[in-house]
Amino acid sequence: MWSCDLPPMSLSSFPRFNDSKSFASLKSLYLSDNQLVHVPKSLGNIGTLRELDLASNHLNGQLVELINNLSGCAKDSLESLNLSDNQITGSLPNFAIFPSLKEIYLSLNKLNGTLPQSIGNLYKLEDLRVDSNFLEGVIFESLFSNLSKLQYLDLSNNSLSLEFSFDWVPPFQLNEIHLTSCNLGPRFPNWILTQRNVSFLEISDTNISDTIPAEWLADLPPTLELLDLSNNHIYGRLPNVSTKRLNELAIDLSANSLEGPLPHFPTNLTFLNLSKNQFSGSISSLCKINGQLLAYLDLSNNRLSGRLPNCFMQWPKLIILNLAGNHFFGEVPSSLGSLSVLNTLSLNNNNFSGNLPSSLRNCGSLIVMDMRNNRFSGNVPAWIGESLPSLIFLSLRSNMFNGSIPLHLCWLKDLQILDLSLNDIFGTIPQCLNNFTAMAQKRNNFFEEFIPLSYDNGIMQEYFDSVMVELKRNEYEYHGTNLGLLKIINLSSNKLIGKLPSEIFSLLDLISLNVSRNNMIGEIPQMIGQLKQLESLDLSSNQFSGEIPSSMSEINFLEFLNLSYNNLSGKIPSGTQLQGFDASYFIGNRALCGPPLTQKCPGEETPSQSEATTKDNEENEDELGKWFYVGTEFGFAIGFWGVCSSLVLKRFWRHAYFLLLNNMKDWLYVTITMNIARLQRKIQRQG
Repeated sequence: MWSCDLPPMSLSSFPRFNDSKSFASLKSLYLSDNQLVHVPKSLGNIGTLRELDLASNHLNGQLVELINNLSGCAKDSLESLNLSDNQITGSLPNFAIFPSLKEIYLSLNKLNGTLPQSIGNLYKLEDLRVDSNFLEGVIFESLFSNLSKLQYLDLSNNSLSLEFSFDWVPPFQLNEIHLTSCNLGPRFPNWILTQRNVSFLEISDTNISDTIPAEWLADLPPTLELLDLSNNHIYGRLPNVSTKRLNELAIDLSANSLEGPLPHFPTNLTFLNLSKNQFSGSISSLCKINGQLLAYLDLSNNRLSGRLPNCFMQWPKLIILNLAGNHFFGEVPSSLGSLSVLNTLSLNNNNFSGNLPSSLRNCGSLIVMDMRNNRFSGNVPAWIGESLPSLIFLSLRSNMFNGSIPLHLCWLKDLQILDLSLNDIFGTIPQCLNNFTAMAQKRNNFFEEFIPLSYDNGIMQEYFDSVMVELKRNEYEYHGTNLGLLKIINLSSNKLIGKLPSEIFSLLDLISLNVSRNNMIGEIPQMIGQLKQLESLDLSSNQFSGEIPSSMSEINFLEFLNLSYNNLSGKIPSGTQLQGFDASYFIGNRALCGPPLTQKCPGEETPSQSEATTKDNEENEDELGKWFYVGTEFGFAIGFWGVCSSLVLKRFWRHAYFLLLNNMKDWLYVTITMNIARLQRKIQRQG
């Protein structure tokens, strides 16, 4: 075996492999994760080569040409070919020229066409991975009828359709099945039930519109570690899942049409996603998942109801808890505080009430805390700032919180989204907001840094939060890495008083500031122009006074601005983008004037009396002019046709008319000739 890391080069800069004794017995060549752009034909002359790994390079061109370069002596010995994660194009070639091939890795390229029937002649094939390409077409069972040794099949993220007979029994037993985005439906694929050695089964987004066989769920393969049936049209009640298992299990049934109460799940469950279904009733049955392995629980957007059971202490490894969009009510149980490694807590869009339990201060790893649209009450807890130092997203929007904004929130230096809107919070805005240092500097993709999920059994699952954010008077859904671009403060619809603290203008990366519908006073500071990344600014329905600062013209990315219903005065700064906003965003300020408002500023109100008289005279003259031209045109028409008709009807008049024209021509000729002669003599005398 020979392996190395190379600087940017082509394999053509290597010695010719067939001429070098150093490669006479080469069996394995690993050159992945380099910058290779070409595969020399001499590689195919190594008759002992069994493994060739060129993954994650810059290889391009047609796959057929690359395969031809390997069709020398190596075609009989090659067992493993890895060309994944390159820029290779074209259709799949005839792999039958490599009779010893056991592994084909072509993932993450730009291949098109379909799977050639010749793959079915690779009797030794164990591993076939062609995922994430542009393959299409229909695959029939005949292609796999001779692949009795196949163990790993990955056709996912293509546009392939698998049309197998319902009673077809494959000749193989697969360890891993990855068919995401292939077309397997509408019936649940019966051949899947025959695979008793499978550990990873991913058939997400495969157009299955059927129920899940109850007998199969009750007796899942003992080797199964991941079951992903998400994003299909699976309906009906979910039967109990086999509970007597030794292996840990991750289940994703999200985005289907499953209904009814939650069934029983295995004790050793590590990952459970049932979101975007129609499950109803209590979740108390989940308390039987007591293997202390559960790390991910997403039950959002269902019809679940009742009080939360007080059994969260059984899941000490829980990282993600999402119960949003259901009908839960009552107080949040104190056992949530036992989730010391919890990263995300989403309880939004329910009917929870009471105070936030103080036990949540023990969840010191929290990054996302989304409690919006509930009925929580009491003061905004100071312990949020004291005990949750890693918070990046905090939303208490649309609840019944009161009291003032605690100064301790300023301790959240990593905070990027703060939403306390639609509550009964009073007092002034703290002057320590400049401690939100993450809002003052660029910092992207923070979820990649903070929320990776990995399990001891080898499953790797990356979770990126999806949250609703109020921006520009609308709600938008943002996912994972996009959230890293948002820096938002929303304190609207409260009872806040006082002035805008100057410290807020040091948050130079802020993109949205909303303090509308409060009782704030004072002038809008000129320093607001420092917020050059601002895209949305809403100061409406307050008591701000004074002029609109001219520095707003320096905010080049501003897409939404609302200053309506304040006590602003003076002229709206002209020559800036402010004139491009709708007038409704400036109304309700009696002393404000200038475009886009129709109200004129002093000195621009109405024209003087003399100007008005002149304008009237001009309008009258224009009117008289119009009638003059109409009369002239009418007279010309009558005269023209009167003369012409006379000339046509009277022969004598016609001769007299043309004689007159002839005499006028002679007179004009003589007159012009004499004047030209006089002019020439005058010029000669002056010369």
